[in-house]
Amino acid sequence: MKNNKGFSLIELLVVISIIGVLTTVLVMNFVGSRERARDAQKIQNLHSLKSALRMYYNDNQVYPLSINDLVSSYLPSLGDMAGVGYTQLSAGDAFRLTTTLEVGAGDEDVQSQKNCGIGATQDKVYAVCAN
Repeated sequence: MKNNKGFSLIELLVVISIIGVLTTVLVMNFVGSRERARDAQKIQNLHSLKSALRMYYNDNQVYPLSINDLVSSYLPSLGDMAGVGYTQLSAGDAFRLTTTLEVGAGDEDVQSQKNCGIGATQDKVYAVCAN
């Protein structure tokens, strides 16, 4: 009689392959959640800029030509504004902010562009405007 006190090679290979598949799935989900978190931060920054632009307008009765002066005076803690597009509209009475998202916000990004009057909508671009 043979006394087996261990696992066979087949059993070990099956367990290792299951662990490998689970690890791959979890890592891919983790990477996607980080991208969605960065997108949410970009959207939040646009809304913070919108509030700062409204404060600037209340003080000066016109929106600024560039957001660089706005960030230094009204939002010094906002940080890097790379990737944010700013356009002054209607001779200083309106504005539009845009940013490119990594994953996209589903239908919310396209709807934001429609709300701001952007005719040819683009996927993964979020817009905020004076409305």
